[in-house]
Amino acid sequence: MQYLPIHFDTRGATILVVGGEAAAEAKLRTLLKTEAKIRVIAKSISPEISRWAAQNKLQHIEREFEASDLQGVSLVYAATEEDAYNGEIADMAAARQIPANAADYKDACRFITPALVDRAPVLVSIGTEGTSPALARALKADLETRLPPSTGNFAFKTKTLREKVKAILPDLADRQRFWAKIFSEKNLTEQLRLTSLELEAQVQAELDGEDTEAGKVLLVGAGPGDPDMLTTAARRALHAADVIVYDRLVSDGVMELGRREAEYIYVGKTPGEPSIGQQAINDILLQKASEGLLVVRLKSGDPLIFGRADEEIDALQAQGIPIQIIPGITSAAAAAAAIDASLTTRGTNKAISFLTGHDAKGFAEQDWASLARPGGRAAVYMGVGAARFIQGRLMLHGAEADRPVTVVENASRLNQIITYTTLKNLPEDIAAAGIKGPAILLIGYAERRAKTETRVAI
Repeated sequence: MQYLPIHFDTRGATILVVGGEAAAEAKLRTLLKTEAKIRVIAKSISPEISRWAAQNKLQHIEREFEASDLQGVSLVYAATEEDAYNGEIADMAAARQIPANAADYKDACRFITPALVDRAPVLVSIGTEGTSPALARALKADLETRLPPSTGNFAFKTKTLREKVKAILPDLADRQRFWAKIFSEKNLTEQLRLTSLELEAQVQAELDGEDTEAGKVLLVGAGPGDPDMLTTAARRALHAADVIVYDRLVSDGVMELGRREAEYIYVGKTPGEPSIGQQAINDILLQKASEGLLVVRLKSGDPLIFGRADEEIDALQAQGIPIQIIPGITSAAAAAAAIDASLTTRGTNKAISFLTGHDAKGFAEQDWASLARPGGRAAVYMGVGAARFIQGRLMLHGAEADRPVTVVENASRLNQIITYTTLKNLPEDIAAAGIKGPAILLIGYAERRAKTETRVAI
Protein backbone atom coordinates (compact mmCIF):
# COMPACT_ATOMS: atom_id res chain seq x y z
CA MET A 1 0.00 0.00 0.00
CA GLN A 2 1.76 3.14 -1.24
CA TYR A 3 -0.88 5.62 -0.08
CA LEU A 4 -2.17 5.60 3.49
CA PRO A 5 -5.91 6.38 3.49
CA ILE A 6 -6.67 8.90 6.25
CA HIS A 7 -9.42 11.39 7.03
CA PHE A 8 -7.92 14.84 7.56
CA ASP A 9 -9.50 17.17 10.16
CA THR A 10 -10.16 20.45 8.34
CA ARG A 11 -11.35 22.48 11.32
CA GLY A 12 -9.20 25.62 11.50
CA ALA A 13 -7.10 24.55 8.52
CA THR A 14 -6.22 26.67 5.50
CA ILE A 15 -6.15 24.90 2.15
CA LEU A 16 -4.41 26.59 -0.77
CA VAL A 17 -5.55 26.02 -4.34
CA VAL A 18 -3.34 27.39 -7.11
CA GLY A 19 -5.26 27.74 -10.35
CA GLY A 20 -8.61 29.09 -11.42
CA GLU A 21 -9.90 27.04 -14.32
CA ALA A 22 -11.42 23.56 -14.81
CA ALA A 23 -8.85 21.58 -12.77
CA ALA A 24 -9.13 23.91 -9.80
CA GLU A 25 -12.91 24.00 -10.05
CA ALA A 26 -13.07 20.19 -9.87
CA LYS A 27 -10.97 20.17 -6.69
CA LEU A 28 -13.00 22.94 -5.11
CA ARG A 29 -16.30 21.11 -5.46
CA THR A 30 -15.08 18.70 -2.79
CA LEU A 31 -13.07 21.18 -0.72
CA LEU A 32 -16.01 23.54 -0.29
CA LYS A 33 -17.79 20.81 1.67
CA THR A 34 -15.12 20.89 4.36
CA GLU A 35 -14.71 23.26 7.32
CA ALA A 36 -11.38 24.62 6.06
CA LYS A 37 -10.64 28.16 4.96
CA ILE A 38 -10.14 27.95 1.19
CA ARG A 39 -7.68 30.31 -0.52
CA VAL A 40 -7.45 30.43 -4.33
CA ILE A 41 -4.55 32.11 -6.08
CA ALA A 42 -4.94 32.75 -9.82
CA LYS A 43 -4.84 35.73 -12.16
CA SER A 44 -8.19 34.66 -13.62
CA ILE A 45 -10.90 32.32 -12.40
CA SER A 46 -13.86 30.53 -13.97
CA PRO A 47 -17.38 31.91 -13.62
CA GLU A 48 -18.22 29.16 -11.11
CA ILE A 49 -15.22 29.93 -8.88
CA SER A 50 -16.08 33.63 -9.18
CA ARG A 51 -19.59 32.87 -7.97
CA TRP A 52 -18.21 30.96 -4.94
CA ALA A 53 -15.92 33.87 -4.14
CA ALA A 54 -18.86 36.29 -4.31
CA GLN A 55 -20.70 34.03 -1.86
CA ASN A 56 -17.68 34.20 0.52
CA LYS A 57 -17.17 30.45 0.25
CA LEU A 58 -13.52 31.05 -0.61
CA GLN A 59 -10.91 33.82 -0.79
CA HIS A 60 -9.59 34.72 -4.23
CA ILE A 61 -6.19 36.40 -4.56
CA GLU A 62 -5.89 37.77 -8.10
CA ARG A 63 -2.23 37.32 -9.01
CA GLU A 64 0.40 34.72 -9.82
CA PHE A 65 1.48 32.20 -7.17
CA GLU A 66 4.46 33.08 -4.97
CA ALA A 67 6.47 30.79 -2.68
CA SER A 68 5.47 32.90 0.33
CA ASP A 69 1.85 31.83 -0.27
CA LEU A 70 2.73 28.48 1.31
CA GLN A 71 3.18 30.09 4.71
CA GLY A 72 0.62 28.82 7.22
CA VAL A 73 -1.29 26.45 4.93
CA SER A 74 -2.12 22.84 5.79
CA LEU A 75 -2.66 21.38 2.32
CA VAL A 76 -1.83 22.52 -1.18
CA TYR A 77 -3.62 21.72 -4.43
CA ALA A 78 -1.58 22.67 -7.49
CA ALA A 79 -4.37 22.80 -10.05
CA THR A 80 -3.26 25.01 -12.90
CA GLU A 81 -3.68 23.91 -16.48
CA GLU A 82 0.09 23.25 -16.81
CA ASP A 83 1.33 19.88 -15.48
CA ALA A 84 4.97 20.91 -15.17
CA TYR A 85 4.07 24.03 -13.21
CA ASN A 86 1.87 21.95 -10.91
CA GLY A 87 4.88 19.73 -10.24
CA GLU A 88 7.04 22.76 -9.34
CA ILE A 89 4.46 24.01 -6.86
CA ALA A 90 4.14 20.56 -5.30
CA ASP A 91 7.93 20.33 -4.94
CA MET A 92 8.05 23.70 -3.19
CA ALA A 93 5.34 22.53 -0.78
CA ALA A 94 7.13 19.24 -0.13
CA ALA A 95 10.33 21.13 0.73
CA ARG A 96 8.35 22.80 3.51
CA GLN A 97 6.80 19.49 4.66
CA ILE A 98 3.36 20.55 3.40
CA PRO A 99 1.36 17.76 1.73
CA ALA A 100 0.56 18.68 -1.87
CA ASN A 101 -1.58 17.33 -4.68
CA ALA A 102 -0.62 18.12 -8.28
CA ALA A 103 -3.49 17.81 -10.75
CA ASP A 104 -2.88 15.12 -13.39
CA TYR A 105 0.71 14.64 -12.17
CA LYS A 106 0.70 11.57 -9.94
CA ASP A 107 4.48 11.43 -9.36
CA ALA A 108 4.44 14.90 -7.79
CA CYS A 109 1.56 14.11 -5.40
CA ARG A 110 2.19 13.53 -1.72
CA PHE A 111 -1.50 12.66 -1.37
CA ILE A 112 -4.34 11.78 -3.70
CA THR A 113 -7.94 12.84 -3.10
CA PRO A 114 -10.07 9.68 -3.38
CA ALA A 115 -13.45 9.37 -5.00
CA LEU A 116 -15.94 10.07 -2.23
CA VAL A 117 -19.39 8.78 -1.47
CA ASP A 118 -20.62 11.60 0.74
CA ARG A 119 -23.32 10.70 3.23
CA ALA A 120 -21.90 12.92 5.96
CA PRO A 121 -20.96 12.07 8.61
CA VAL A 122 -20.53 8.76 6.75
CA LEU A 123 -17.82 9.03 4.10
CA VAL A 124 -16.64 6.22 1.85
CA SER A 125 -13.25 6.89 0.26
CA ILE A 126 -12.29 4.97 -2.89
CA GLY A 127 -8.73 5.08 -4.16
CA THR A 128 -6.78 3.17 -6.78
CA GLU A 129 -3.38 4.79 -6.01
CA GLY A 130 -3.79 6.73 -9.23
CA THR A 131 -3.90 3.62 -11.42
CA SER A 132 -7.53 3.90 -12.56
CA PRO A 133 -9.58 7.00 -11.69
CA ALA A 134 -12.33 5.69 -14.00
CA LEU A 135 -12.66 2.52 -11.91
CA ALA A 136 -12.86 4.62 -8.75
CA ARG A 137 -15.68 6.65 -10.28
CA ALA A 138 -17.52 3.47 -11.31
CA LEU A 139 -17.24 2.05 -7.79
CA LYS A 140 -18.43 5.36 -6.39
CA ALA A 141 -21.50 5.32 -8.65
CA ASP A 142 -22.32 1.76 -7.58
CA LEU A 143 -21.98 2.51 -3.87
CA GLU A 144 -24.10 5.64 -4.21
CA THR A 145 -27.00 3.46 -5.35
CA ARG A 146 -26.57 1.23 -2.30
CA LEU A 147 -26.23 3.93 0.35
CA PRO A 148 -29.42 5.98 0.56
CA PRO A 149 -29.27 9.74 1.27
CA SER A 150 -30.60 8.97 4.76
CA THR A 151 -27.38 7.15 5.72
CA GLY A 152 -25.96 10.24 7.43
CA ASN A 153 -29.10 10.79 9.50
CA PHE A 154 -29.00 7.11 10.42
CA ALA A 155 -25.46 7.56 11.74
CA PHE A 156 -26.42 10.63 13.77
CA LYS A 157 -29.39 8.79 15.28
CA THR A 158 -27.20 5.79 16.11
CA LYS A 159 -24.84 8.15 17.95
CA THR A 160 -27.66 9.35 20.21
CA LEU A 161 -28.83 5.78 20.84
CA ARG A 162 -25.35 4.56 21.83
CA GLU A 163 -25.58 6.26 25.24
CA LYS A 164 -28.95 4.65 25.89
CA VAL A 165 -27.61 1.21 24.97
CA LYS A 166 -24.44 1.79 27.03
CA ALA A 167 -26.50 2.57 30.14
CA ILE A 168 -28.39 -0.72 29.82
CA LEU A 169 -25.46 -2.81 28.59
CA PRO A 170 -22.32 -1.53 30.38
CA ASP A 171 -20.19 -4.45 29.20
CA LEU A 172 -18.40 -3.67 25.92
CA ALA A 173 -18.75 -7.22 24.57
CA ASP A 174 -22.50 -7.15 25.22
CA ARG A 175 -22.81 -3.86 23.35
CA GLN A 176 -20.83 -5.19 20.40
CA ARG A 177 -23.11 -8.20 20.15
CA PHE A 178 -26.14 -5.91 20.41
CA TRP A 179 -25.05 -3.64 17.57
CA ALA A 180 -24.16 -6.68 15.47
CA LYS A 181 -27.85 -7.64 15.64
CA ILE A 182 -28.83 -4.17 14.44
CA PHE A 183 -26.35 -4.11 11.58
CA SER A 184 -24.74 -7.44 10.67
CA GLU A 185 -27.72 -9.73 11.24
CA LYS A 186 -30.13 -7.64 9.18
CA ASN A 187 -30.17 -6.42 5.60
CA LEU A 188 -27.96 -3.35 5.86
CA THR A 189 -29.35 -1.58 2.80
CA GLU A 190 -32.85 -1.81 4.19
CA GLN A 191 -31.68 -0.85 7.71
CA LEU A 192 -30.19 2.38 6.39
CA ARG A 193 -33.58 3.38 5.02
CA LEU A 194 -35.19 3.31 8.47
CA THR A 195 -36.50 6.60 9.81
CA SER A 196 -35.23 7.85 13.16
CA LEU A 197 -38.43 6.69 14.83
CA GLU A 198 -38.24 3.25 13.20
CA LEU A 199 -34.62 2.81 14.27
CA GLU A 200 -35.36 3.91 17.82
CA ALA A 201 -38.28 1.48 18.00
CA GLN A 202 -36.12 -1.35 16.68
CA VAL A 203 -33.35 -0.65 19.20
CA GLN A 204 -35.84 -0.51 22.04
CA ALA A 205 -37.46 -3.75 20.92
CA GLU A 206 -34.05 -5.45 20.81
CA LEU A 207 -33.27 -4.16 24.31
CA ASP A 208 -36.64 -5.48 25.52
CA GLY A 209 -35.94 -8.87 23.93
CA GLU A 210 -38.88 -8.63 21.54
CA ASP A 211 -39.03 -10.22 18.10
CA THR A 212 -38.40 -7.28 15.77
CA GLU A 213 -38.63 -9.15 12.46
CA ALA A 214 -41.45 -7.68 10.43
CA GLY A 215 -42.11 -8.23 6.75
CA LYS A 216 -42.64 -5.55 4.16
CA VAL A 217 -43.58 -5.38 0.48
CA LEU A 218 -41.99 -2.95 -1.95
CA LEU A 219 -44.06 -2.42 -5.09
CA VAL A 220 -41.30 -1.57 -7.57
CA GLY A 221 -41.39 -0.29 -11.13
CA ALA A 222 -38.81 -2.11 -13.25
CA GLY A 223 -38.95 0.49 -16.02
CA PRO A 224 -39.27 -0.28 -19.74
CA GLY A 225 -36.39 -2.75 -19.85
CA ASP A 226 -33.09 -0.90 -20.15
CA PRO A 227 -31.37 -1.39 -16.76
CA ASP A 228 -29.94 2.13 -17.01
CA MET A 229 -33.50 3.46 -16.80
CA LEU A 230 -34.06 1.80 -13.43
CA THR A 231 -34.39 4.32 -10.60
CA THR A 232 -31.84 4.42 -7.80
CA ALA A 233 -34.56 3.50 -5.31
CA ALA A 234 -35.48 0.45 -7.40
CA ARG A 235 -31.84 -0.67 -7.51
CA ARG A 236 -31.61 -0.38 -3.73
CA ALA A 237 -34.75 -2.44 -3.34
CA LEU A 238 -33.38 -5.21 -5.57
CA HIS A 239 -30.10 -5.23 -3.64
CA ALA A 240 -31.99 -5.61 -0.36
CA ALA A 241 -34.75 -8.05 -1.31
CA ASP A 242 -35.25 -11.40 0.38
CA VAL A 243 -37.91 -12.35 -2.19
CA ILE A 244 -38.46 -10.99 -5.71
CA VAL A 245 -41.87 -11.64 -7.27
CA TYR A 246 -41.61 -10.65 -10.92
CA ASP A 247 -43.64 -10.36 -14.12
CA ARG A 248 -43.03 -11.68 -17.65
CA LEU A 249 -42.05 -8.31 -19.10
CA VAL A 250 -39.28 -7.53 -16.60
CA SER A 251 -36.05 -7.62 -18.62
CA ASP A 252 -33.13 -9.95 -17.96
CA GLY A 253 -30.88 -6.92 -17.47
CA VAL A 254 -33.02 -5.67 -14.61
CA MET A 255 -33.25 -9.13 -13.07
CA GLU A 256 -29.45 -9.30 -13.02
CA LEU A 257 -29.46 -6.49 -10.46
CA GLY A 258 -31.36 -8.55 -7.89
CA ARG A 259 -29.63 -9.94 -4.83
CA ARG A 260 -28.18 -13.34 -5.69
CA GLU A 261 -29.35 -14.88 -2.41
CA ALA A 262 -32.96 -13.76 -2.88
CA GLU A 263 -35.79 -16.16 -3.66
CA TYR A 264 -37.19 -15.51 -7.15
CA ILE A 265 -40.85 -16.23 -7.88
CA TYR A 266 -42.17 -15.88 -11.44
CA VAL A 267 -45.82 -14.80 -11.71
CA GLY A 268 -45.92 -13.67 -15.33
CA LYS A 269 -49.04 -13.73 -17.45
CA THR A 270 -48.80 -14.63 -21.15
CA PRO A 271 -51.77 -13.68 -23.37
CA GLY A 272 -53.76 -16.74 -24.43
CA GLU A 273 -51.88 -19.11 -22.13
CA PRO A 274 -52.63 -20.47 -18.64
CA SER A 275 -51.14 -18.25 -15.96
CA ILE A 276 -51.24 -17.60 -12.25
CA GLY A 277 -54.24 -15.63 -11.04
CA GLN A 278 -54.14 -12.32 -9.19
CA GLN A 279 -55.45 -13.85 -5.97
CA ALA A 280 -52.61 -16.37 -6.01
CA ILE A 281 -50.12 -13.51 -6.43
CA ASN A 282 -51.70 -11.68 -3.50
CA ASP A 283 -51.38 -14.84 -1.40
CA ILE A 284 -47.67 -15.16 -2.23
CA LEU A 285 -47.01 -11.57 -1.17
CA LEU A 286 -48.95 -12.03 2.06
CA GLN A 287 -47.26 -15.33 2.91
CA LYS A 288 -43.70 -14.14 2.31
CA ALA A 289 -44.17 -10.83 4.11
CA SER A 290 -45.80 -12.64 7.05
CA GLU A 291 -42.57 -14.64 7.39
CA GLY A 292 -40.72 -11.42 8.18
CA LEU A 293 -39.16 -11.12 4.71
CA LEU A 294 -38.55 -8.07 2.55
CA VAL A 295 -40.55 -8.76 -0.61
CA VAL A 296 -40.05 -6.86 -3.87
CA ARG A 297 -43.04 -7.06 -6.19
CA LEU A 298 -41.36 -6.18 -9.49
CA LYS A 299 -43.57 -4.92 -12.31
CA SER A 300 -42.53 -3.78 -15.77
CA GLY A 301 -42.71 -0.03 -16.42
CA ASP A 302 -44.51 1.85 -13.67
CA PRO A 303 -46.49 -0.36 -11.27
CA LEU A 304 -49.29 2.22 -11.02
CA ILE A 305 -50.12 2.22 -14.74
CA PHE A 306 -52.17 -0.80 -15.85
CA GLY A 307 -50.39 -2.96 -13.29
CA ARG A 308 -53.35 -3.97 -11.07
CA ALA A 309 -51.54 -2.37 -8.17
CA ASP A 310 -54.74 -1.52 -6.29
CA GLU A 311 -55.63 -5.17 -5.84
CA GLU A 312 -52.27 -6.00 -4.29
CA ILE A 313 -52.23 -2.87 -2.14
CA ASP A 314 -55.72 -3.59 -0.81
CA ALA A 315 -54.84 -7.20 0.01
CA LEU A 316 -51.69 -6.23 1.88
CA GLN A 317 -53.24 -3.34 3.78
CA ALA A 318 -56.14 -5.53 4.84
CA GLN A 319 -53.63 -7.77 6.64
CA GLY A 320 -51.62 -4.90 8.08
CA ILE A 321 -48.56 -5.59 5.91
CA PRO A 322 -46.45 -2.44 5.37
CA ILE A 323 -46.12 -1.49 1.71
CA GLN A 324 -43.98 1.05 -0.08
CA ILE A 325 -44.37 2.07 -3.73
CA ILE A 326 -41.32 2.85 -5.87
CA PRO A 327 -42.48 4.27 -9.23
CA GLY A 328 -40.73 3.44 -12.48
CA ILE A 329 -40.37 4.93 -15.96
CA THR A 330 -43.44 3.92 -17.87
CA SER A 331 -43.14 2.42 -21.36
CA ALA A 332 -44.99 5.30 -23.00
CA ALA A 333 -42.29 7.73 -21.85
CA ALA A 334 -39.57 5.38 -23.09
CA ALA A 335 -41.34 5.01 -26.44
CA ALA A 336 -41.61 8.77 -26.86
CA ALA A 337 -37.93 9.14 -25.98
CA ALA A 338 -37.07 6.52 -28.60
CA ILE A 339 -38.55 8.70 -31.36
CA ASP A 340 -37.31 12.01 -29.93
CA ALA A 341 -40.85 13.19 -29.28
CA SER A 342 -42.46 15.11 -26.45
CA LEU A 343 -45.66 13.53 -25.16
CA THR A 344 -47.18 17.00 -24.92
CA THR A 345 -46.45 19.69 -27.49
CA ARG A 346 -47.36 23.33 -27.02
CA GLY A 347 -49.97 24.33 -29.56
CA THR A 348 -50.80 20.72 -30.44
CA ASN A 349 -52.05 18.88 -27.37
CA LYS A 350 -52.61 19.98 -23.80
CA ALA A 351 -53.14 16.41 -22.65
CA ILE A 352 -52.40 12.82 -23.54
CA SER A 353 -54.52 9.79 -22.71
CA PHE A 354 -52.95 6.60 -21.38
CA LEU A 355 -55.18 3.76 -22.61
CA THR A 356 -55.26 0.01 -22.47
CA GLY A 357 -56.24 -2.01 -25.52
CA HIS A 358 -57.77 -4.75 -23.38
CA ASP A 359 -59.67 -5.03 -20.15
CA ALA A 360 -61.33 -7.90 -18.28
CA LYS A 361 -64.14 -8.02 -20.85
CA GLY A 362 -61.96 -8.00 -23.98
CA PHE A 363 -61.21 -4.98 -26.15
CA ALA A 364 -61.45 -1.86 -24.00
CA GLU A 365 -64.00 0.81 -24.84
CA GLN A 366 -62.83 4.42 -24.49
CA ASP A 367 -64.10 7.96 -25.04
CA TRP A 368 -63.57 7.58 -28.77
CA ALA A 369 -65.29 10.85 -29.67
CA SER A 370 -62.77 12.88 -27.64
CA LEU A 371 -59.83 10.88 -28.91
CA ALA A 372 -60.95 11.28 -32.52
CA ARG A 373 -60.93 15.08 -32.39
CA PRO A 374 -58.15 16.89 -34.28
CA GLY A 375 -54.99 16.98 -32.20
CA GLY A 376 -56.06 14.06 -30.02
CA ARG A 377 -53.11 12.04 -28.77
CA ALA A 378 -52.95 8.78 -26.88
CA ALA A 379 -50.48 6.14 -25.72
CA VAL A 380 -52.06 2.72 -25.95
CA TYR A 381 -50.71 -0.16 -23.87
CA MET A 382 -51.51 -3.75 -24.88
CA GLY A 383 -52.81 -2.44 -28.16
CA VAL A 384 -51.20 -4.68 -30.77
CA GLY A 385 -53.97 -7.28 -30.75
CA ALA A 386 -56.59 -4.53 -30.54
CA ALA A 387 -55.13 -2.45 -33.38
CA ARG A 388 -57.96 -3.06 -35.86
CA PHE A 389 -60.56 -2.46 -33.17
CA ILE A 390 -58.89 0.85 -32.20
CA GLN A 391 -58.62 1.86 -35.86
CA GLY A 392 -62.30 1.15 -36.47
CA ARG A 393 -63.56 2.97 -33.36
CA LEU A 394 -61.50 6.10 -34.02
CA MET A 395 -62.41 6.35 -37.70
CA LEU A 396 -66.07 5.65 -36.90
CA HIS A 397 -65.98 8.72 -34.62
CA GLY A 398 -64.40 10.95 -37.25
CA ALA A 399 -60.64 10.54 -36.84
CA GLU A 400 -58.81 11.25 -40.11
CA ALA A 401 -57.43 8.20 -41.90
CA ASP A 402 -53.97 9.78 -42.28
CA ARG A 403 -53.58 10.52 -38.57
CA PRO A 404 -50.01 9.47 -37.76
CA VAL A 405 -49.39 6.52 -35.46
CA THR A 406 -46.02 5.34 -34.20
CA VAL A 407 -45.65 1.83 -32.83
CA VAL A 408 -42.68 1.10 -30.54
CA GLU A 409 -42.06 -2.51 -29.59
CA ASN A 410 -39.70 -3.30 -26.68
CA ALA A 411 -39.08 0.38 -25.99
CA SER A 412 -35.53 1.08 -24.70
CA ARG A 413 -34.33 -2.51 -25.24
CA LEU A 414 -31.72 -3.77 -27.70
CA ASN A 415 -34.44 -5.45 -29.79
CA GLN A 416 -36.54 -2.28 -29.99
CA ILE A 417 -38.51 -1.86 -33.23
CA ILE A 418 -40.08 1.43 -34.36
CA THR A 419 -42.73 1.53 -37.04
CA TYR A 420 -44.22 4.75 -38.42
CA THR A 421 -47.65 4.42 -39.99
CA THR A 422 -51.11 5.99 -40.18
CA LEU A 423 -54.43 5.07 -38.66
CA LYS A 424 -55.58 3.74 -42.04
CA ASN A 425 -52.62 1.35 -42.37
CA LEU A 426 -52.11 0.54 -38.68
CA PRO A 427 -53.05 -3.18 -38.52
CA GLU A 428 -51.34 -4.06 -41.79
CA ASP A 429 -48.08 -2.23 -40.94
CA ILE A 430 -47.94 -3.84 -37.50
CA ALA A 431 -48.20 -7.24 -39.14
CA ALA A 432 -45.67 -6.34 -41.84
CA ALA A 433 -43.13 -5.28 -39.20
CA GLY A 434 -43.62 -8.55 -37.32
CA ILE A 435 -44.59 -6.71 -34.14
CA LYS A 436 -46.05 -9.03 -31.52
CA GLY A 437 -45.57 -6.92 -28.38
CA PRO A 438 -45.02 -5.66 -25.84
CA ALA A 439 -45.55 -2.43 -27.73
CA ILE A 440 -46.89 1.07 -27.27
CA LEU A 441 -49.15 2.65 -29.89
CA LEU A 442 -48.49 6.40 -29.96
CA ILE A 443 -51.55 7.81 -31.71
CA GLY A 444 -51.00 11.27 -33.18
CA TYR A 445 -47.19 11.01 -33.21
CA ALA A 446 -45.32 11.19 -36.51
CA GLU A 447 -41.69 10.61 -37.40
CA ARG A 448 -39.37 13.57 -36.85
CA ARG A 449 -36.61 12.32 -39.14
CA ALA A 450 -36.38 11.00 -42.70
CA LYS A 451 -39.19 8.64 -43.54
CA THR A 452 -38.43 4.98 -42.73
CA GLU A 453 -41.19 2.45 -42.54
CA THR A 454 -39.45 0.26 -39.97
CA ARG A 455 -36.34 1.00 -37.96
CA VAL A 456 -34.61 -1.36 -35.55
CA ALA A 457 -32.68 0.32 -32.71
CA ILE A 458 -29.25 -1.21 -32.10
